[in-house]
Amino acid sequence: MKRFFEGLWEHSALNEPKPMLYKKLKDHRFFTANVFLFGGFLGVILWIWDYITDPEGAHETIGYRLFFLILITGFIVIRKTKNPYLLAWVSLFLVLITLTDYIMILTHLHDGMLYGIAGFMFYMLLPPIAFQAFPLWINIVSILLIAAFPQLLAWAEVIQGFQQANYAVLIWPAAFIAIVIQYFYALEYHHRYHLEKTLEKLSYTDMLSGLYNRRYFIETFNYMLSRTKLSKLPLILMIGDIDRFKSINDKYGHPAGDEAIKTISSLIREKVGAQGIAARIGGEEFGILLPDTDVEKALKIAEEIRASIAEQVITLPADIHFSCTISIGMAVSKRESTVSTLFKEADQSLYEVKHTGRNSVGKIAT
Repeated sequence: MKRFFEGLWEHSALNEPKPMLYKKLKDHRFFTANVFLFGGFLGVILWIWDYITDPEGAHETIGYRLFFLILITGFIVIRKTKNPYLLAWVSLFLVLITLTDYIMILTHLHDGMLYGIAGFMFYMLLPPIAFQAFPLWINIVSILLIAAFPQLLAWAEVIQGFQQANYAVLIWPAAFIAIVIQYFYALEYHHRYHLEKTLEKLSYTDMLSGLYNRRYFIETFNYMLSRTKLSKLPLILMIGDIDRFKSINDKYGHPAGDEAIKTISSLIREKVGAQGIAARIGGEEFGILLPDTDVEKALKIAEEIRASIAEQVITLPADIHFSCTISIGMAVSKRESTVSTLFKEADQSLYEVKHTGRNSVGKIAT
């Protein structure tokens, strides 16, 4: 039962982790901001409709109509602010302010409360139209608040002549529909987001080892190296190569070689942790980047990787057991270093290890 509900939550549109919310805001920000800009000017322009339906009352609504320009504030804030929660509450506040303003306009027009139902319907559909950039649960709360707000003002006797029955019959079914629409919009985005993340992960992950692939490693290498110019500590490059890997394949078969790569990758990932990134950059070759790391600490991590691999016993079906070792070459960035020169230095360090006994960590050229 617990797994069932966990599965429901995992696929629920309400399950919106922070990275997803920020991506959602990025994707929909421009549209949401422009809806607020358009809404501000539309609220002013609709004074013409006030004048057509009630010329006398329209003169009393000019100030209220100009007040709709406050929505330009929403346009500016949405374009500049990066917090989706803050933006959602600010947007809701602005909507409720203009809804109050709209109600005041209706009180100055003949039969305004009767004919203003269409405007209330527009407000009801505003969250599904414009609030796609915000968290779903806040959007649902927004719909309910927007629906209840005029009735609350009427019950508090702030406004007179409010058509309670007509309003309730039209608006609350519309609110339910708006919530359903909002939910399915969010659910569709939820599925699309996770599909994009899966495809993104596949694009930079080596399928056998589970580490990053060579393309991602090189891209990250370039980025990290550019950052070292602003850092007091260097970037360390390690290149690890499984010793006598061909003999493992020849003796036990290619599945044994695959298992060795998986096991070694897991150990490397464990030892590197959040201190850097690790990738499979060749058949039996691994790359490790340690940013802002001094030489002494890097040598310690390299030795931990080497020792853990040497101690690991790999087990295959049919009661087959074997061990393997790894040789590690290292290079440290200097001000004039490039990706190419660091690779050459690490390769040279690895070459020296391979030709002086293997299962060791190479020296770092200074």
